[in-house]
Amino acid sequence: MKLTYIFLVVVFVLAVLLGQGEAKWKGWKKIEKGGKRIFKAAEKGLPVIAGYKGLAKGRR
Repeated sequence: MKLTYIFLVVVFVLAVLLGQGEAKWKGWKKIEKGGKRIFKAAEKGLPVIAGYKGLAKGRR
């Protein structure tokens, strides 16, 4: 029973500490925005690259 109690207390403390809060440093928003831009560019570019590789295999 004590092990369950300790586990619940640890989970509660982690939930409180890791809960979402307002960002104190504005740089994280810039980093997140840059990551989203890279992701969107990869979504657009990867099908083109995959198509090129398919064409290159056909030439051999």
